[in-house]
Amino acid sequence: MNFSAEKEATFDEKGRVVLPADFKNEMGGAIPGGQLVVELDPYEKCLNIYPMSEWEIRIAQIRSKLNRDNKMHSRALDTFYRNFKVIPVPESCRMNVPNNFMEKVGITKNVIFTGQGDRIRLWDSAEHDRYILSCDDYESVFARVVGNEEE
Repeated sequence: MNFSAEKEATFDEKGRVVLPADFKNEMGGAIPGGQLVVELDPYEKCLNIYPMSEWEIRIAQIRSKLNRDNKMHSRALDTFYRNFKVIPVPESCRMNVPNNFMEKVGITKNVIFTGQGDRIRLWDSAEHDRYILSCDDYESVFARVVGNEEE
């Protein structure tokens, strides 16, 4: 999967939001298995949303780096497992995002879905605006990271 672009959406009075059709179409027109994973992003005030197939890859990557018999690693695993939830998604794609996750990242009503390759990010609109303003100049960052140019 290769999620991209941004889409605006609104939570309804029951705390549900519809996954944009572009993202649903990227998954073949339906949510595989009728489930998605919602994760608190460890770095930004947003939620990450994964199809189960991509989530299983993420879990395997994280578990391969951590040894639960190491105290620090075990605590990292505890935190990691507390910060995601598998949610059912009906055919309508109207999702119920856990309230405590929404509170932690400040999501209220108006949101932005953004694609980031294998995952979708969900932002409160105001937080997304702040995030975009805080980002470095795309051209120079791209040149440094992708083009291997020195600063």
